[in-house]
Amino acid sequence: MTTLLNLFSFAQVGINTDKPASYSGLHVSERKDPANANPDRYNGIIIQRYTETERDTQLTPNMGITQNSLLIYNTSEDCYNYWNYADMEWKSLCGALGKSAFTFDCSVVTVRGSYVEGRELTNSNFLTIPVVVTKPGEYTIMATTTNGYSFFTSGTFLNTGEYTIQVPGQGKPVAVQVDTLNINANGIDVNCTPPVQVNVMSAAATYTMSCGSATVNGVYKVGTALTASNTITLPVNVSVMGSYTITTNTVDGISFTGMGSFTSIGQQNVTLYGTGTPTSTTVKAMTITSDSQGTVETTCSVNVIVVVPTKTFLQIGSSSFSLGYVGETSASRAFLSAPVNFGAAENSKIKVEGYNFSTAYSASAAITGLNNNPDIVLIGYHLDITDDLATALANYAKKGGVIMMISENTSVERFFRKLYGMSNIDASGSTTANTGSAYYYTIQGIDDEITNGVFGDVRGLYWGADVGSTTIRISNLPVNDAIIYSTSNASGGNAATFFRTASYNVIFVGDGGWLSNLSTGADVPNTGPTAHAGSSTTAYVFAINPDFTVRPRTGYDDGVTIYNSTVFANMMAWAVKKAEENRLKK
Repeated sequence: MTTLLNLFSFAQVGINTDKPASYSGLHVSERKDPANANPDRYNGIIIQRYTETERDTQLTPNMGITQNSLLIYNTSEDCYNYWNYADMEWKSLCGALGKSAFTFDCSVVTVRGSYVEGRELTNSNFLTIPVVVTKPGEYTIMATTTNGYSFFTSGTFLNTGEYTIQVPGQGKPVAVQVDTLNINANGIDVNCTPPVQVNVMSAAATYTMSCGSATVNGVYKVGTALTASNTITLPVNVSVMGSYTITTNTVDGISFTGMGSFTSIGQQNVTLYGTGTPTSTTVKAMTITSDSQGTVETTCSVNVIVVVPTKTFLQIGSSSFSLGYVGETSASRAFLSAPVNFGAAENSKIKVEGYNFSTAYSASAAITGLNNNPDIVLIGYHLDITDDLATALANYAKKGGVIMMISENTSVERFFRKLYGMSNIDASGSTTANTGSAYYYTIQGIDDEITNGVFGDVRGLYWGADVGSTTIRISNLPVNDAIIYSTSNASGGNAATFFRTASYNVIFVGDGGWLSNLSTGADVPNTGPTAHAGSSTTAYVFAINPDFTVRPRTGYDDGVTIYNSTVFANMMAWAVKKAEENRLKK
């Protein structure tokens, strides 16, 4: 029995000591002389080292229950591994997944934010690094400079695949210079060619922005990523030179940024570059924020307009007379089809892909067309509004449909009676407007999109009827819903000849020839002071310029100037906007 105890005692092994600690099988001592207070110069243990490939080819095939807990050092992972027989796999002491393996392309590393001498980095200062992970596990990424700031992040990749890592910055740039980042990934230095660099700018300048004079450049479409052409040109007035950083908020997926240094004082322009992809057609009110120093205004706003999709356009009218609606060869159709007015070009006043036109020359055809839910309906000369068509139009309007009614048929009262549920609404003919037998109407001073829209301000000016035809006036409209732009002096001047409804997307103009113009050859567009040589100076009232932009019609009745094309243009801009709003609500 004594011999057995001696065997257990002498089974203890000591390295660098002849007095191994009690109960230890192996004791590696830090001091050869236990009485010495200082550890020996050389101490520690080096466990057998294998690459991951060597481990899996040389060791794994021989691992079994007797090798359970076998310890090695994995040089590929830079961590200790031990054999776990229960799971029949190597476990890492660095975590459940161990160290990850990933690659990235230095050319796509992006430096975000502005870097200014003496200014502390914030959460807007970071690197974005797209990586390809080939082995899940833990990772560390750092990028250092010799200029007082650096970047660092760590985490765990749970799966293989492509990721974009944000590496936040910290510190404060000390000097104005261009810094080359020294990047290290999982403890390995990455040699980037060309190098990733950061431009540290001088202290921020003092300047004011003129957002009211800003220009939004480029075309913006839903689902189409912004390019280098999508910019904002922003006038500024610099009083103290230095760096600048001007940014916007992100609205519906897009934002703008500009940065640099002012090297002179006074008026100059800054370009803000857009990024992102628009997600909707709503007007984007971008708040612009500057880093200007001193007691100056540092925020303002500018609108970005997105092209709306193609609109379906149903024209309802008589086939015997094409001047009262947007016929295929009419001047008003030419105006609508010109990209300078309505189109997807950068200089288009109203951004819309275009129109798909259809026509209905009878009440039954009109009802069929309305059942297809067009975006915009234009009722022109001279179709009779039957009870069935009035009901269909009222139902369409109540669903948010857009109706532009240009008519001199008293049957229109059927539509308004059904729309409002009021039997006393009356439509009657009138051949007088301002004075005597004149055919022009004063546009009231109401300030809205129709009277003071993108194509011009017509408040206090005139629109003119096609002389020789009847102008319709509507009486007994609900006073809390009718926005009346012009009246007839007949019946005391209290009947509307031009109005819009507040509750529905409906506009009414009481003259079927209100868009009239000759429709062939050089007479489209009408560019002269009169409609056509040898014809009545008041028969053709819709005038546009050779470049299809709006123009006043001069030489009208009593020598006055009328603005039918400007009013129509504002009406169409309003109609496109309302049609898009209605589409988004569906």
